[in-house]
Amino acid sequence: MSEIRIDPITGRHVIFAVERDLRPTDLWNLAKEVNPMSELDYVQKCPFCKGNESATPEEILKVPDSEDWKVRVFPNKFPAIKSMDDENMQSSKPHSIYEKYSGIGTHEVIVESPFHNTNYFTMNLEDFTIFIEAMVLRYKAIISNKDIEYVSFFKNHQKLAGASLFHPHSQLIGLNSVPDFVKYEVEGSKTFFDKTHSCPYCHILELELSKKERLIYENEHFAVICPFAPKYKYETWILPKKHLPYFETEDNIDELAKALYFCFKAMYIELGDFPFNMFLHALPKTMKSGEIYYHYHFEINPRLSGNAGFELGTGIYINSIYPEEAAKKLKEALEKEEK
Repeated sequence: MSEIRIDPITGRHVIFAVERDLRPTDLWNLAKEVNPMSELDYVQKCPFCKGNESATPEEILKVPDSEDWKVRVFPNKFPAIKSMDDENMQSSKPHSIYEKYSGIGTHEVIVESPFHNTNYFTMNLEDFTIFIEAMVLRYKAIISNKDIEYVSFFKNHQKLAGASLFHPHSQLIGLNSVPDFVKYEVEGSKTFFDKTHSCPYCHILELELSKKERLIYENEHFAVICPFAPKYKYETWILPKKHLPYFETEDNIDELAKALYFCFKAMYIELGDFPFNMFLHALPKTMKSGEIYYHYHFEINPRLSGNAGFELGTGIYINSIYPEEAAKKLKEALEKEEK
C-alpha cells in the first residue's frame, strides 16, 4: 500500500510508491547524457569563461577584484524582467478580467568559477566560500533597494533542470512583488504558528536534530536534512539552526559554505552528477509579521525524474524513495568518504 504524506507547512500531498522505480522503460535517459564540453576548463565560445569577459555586460562585482577572479557578477544579458529604469510600463485596463502589470526589477548572473568544467559536485570548500560571499553581497545590495520586495536566488544545473549554458552559474532576480508560492509558504507557517505557537522550521529542526532520521549533516550553525514530505527523490533542505527569517542577516558564511559543500559531496558520492534546481526562500520584507514564524532556507530539488501528467494535473507529487532512506544513504556516503 502506498503512503501519502502531507507537508506540515504548505499542506502539499506526496505519494510514496517505492515500486515505481521498477517500471520498465524503453526511453533514452537524457539525465545520463554526457556533455562533450564537460572535460574542458576553457571554451572559446562560452561567454562565462575567463578571458571572454567582453561577451557579457560589464561586471558589477569580481572576487577578487582582479584579472584572476574566482567569481564574477553582471547584469543578465537576456533578463526575465525589465530594469528599474524602463519607462514603458504596462498595467491592466480598468475592470478587465485579464490582469497584467510590468515585471520590473533586476536580474543578475553569478559566474561561480572561471573554469568551464567546474560544478557544485567538484568545487572545493574555498570555492563555495568565495561564491557565497559574493552572492550575499549582491543579495544585500538588491534587497536594500526600496522598490524591490523580494529577491530570488536560484541555480539550474544541466539542461533537464532548465540550464541554458554549461558553465557553472546561478542567478539573482529582484522583484517588485512577492511570488505567490512564497506567500503560500509564509501563510502556511502562520497557520502552524497559530496552532502551536512555534515556528514550523524551528519545530522541524528540533525534531530532526534529536531523532536524526532525516539528518544528513550538521555543523554549529546549519543542518542539512531530507524533508518529511519531499516532492523529489533525494530532495534536501539547508536550514540555519538559529531562527532567522531574513537571509540578509546571515553572517555565518563559512558554516553555510560547509553545509553546501558536504551536501553536494554526499550527493555526488551516492548519485554522481545529475540535474538539479537549488533556490533560496526568505521572508519578504513587506511581510514583517512573519518574523516570528518564518525561517529562511535553501531547497535542493534533484531532477532525477520528470513531472508527468498526474503531478501537473493534481499538484500531488509521486516519490519513489522515502526521505529516511535517502538521508541514510547520503549520510553513509559522507561517513565512508571520511574513512
